[in-house]
Amino acid sequence: MPPENPPAAVTLAVAVNDRAVLEANLLASPALREIQGQQLLLQQGYNSAAQAYNHALDHSANDLMVFLHQDIYLPAGWFARLSACLEQLDRKDANWGVAGCWGTTERGEGFGHVYSPGMDVLGARFEEPQEVQALDEIVLIMRRSRGLRFDEGLGHFHLYGADLCLEARLRGMRSYAIADFCIHNANYQLVLPPEFYQGYRYMKQKWRGRLPIHTPCVCISRFDLDLRERRFREMYRKLRGRLIGQFRSEDPAVLYERLQSSYRQL
Repeated sequence: MPPENPPAAVTLAVAVNDRAVLEANLLASPALREIQGQQLLLQQGYNSAAQAYNHALDHSANDLMVFLHQDIYLPAGWFARLSACLEQLDRKDANWGVAGCWGTTERGEGFGHVYSPGMDVLGARFEEPQEVQALDEIVLIMRRSRGLRFDEGLGHFHLYGADLCLEARLRGMRSYAIADFCIHNANYQLVLPPEFYQGYRYMKQKWRGRLPIHTPCVCISRFDLDLRERRFREMYRKLRGRLIGQFRSEDPAVLYERLQSSYRQL
């Protein structure tokens, strides 16, 4: 897909709890220097992603919004590719609800194109946006005019992407994964924090009529089969003292150059 012009006006919203990580990753991204008219909302001091991002929705100067993790690195041309992907998506489904860089279908299939420590490059470049049931929170894209909001009953900073996609579906809007490569330069956690499982229980109760829900992290289901397997693996890792699988790269630009030399299409 040939790059087009970047979007004329976009608001970027970022929930921030580590300024050093933000500056070394998102704010160091070459893509940020290629767009004009963008609004950057750094949401600090919030108890949950939902609170941070609803506040951003209320203070956005633009209709198009991109919600990002602070440890995302956007290579050169990312916004141009985003514009091209959204043009395709508008032609495919003019009433789309949420888009993102990685998602899972109702059958648990993953679509997108990202790098994540511990998992290397996930997915590959593809042309048509792919419908998904849930999107990973690393990048979420939507139009403010759709009227979607984040559920502030879902505390902390987990599973709000899946919840937003389900809210969109409830309102007759579908969610899609797009192929716009980025680096999620995170510490790869082998053991998830207790807050994740609190979110799991909240989602299971809220969406009990729509189970199973295939999120990028775990399948939320009636009998918790995937959850039980994951908890068993985590117990084993705790006994072995293995809590973090891989640390983030100190320089995502160098990492991106290495990935470019290893993969044909990024």
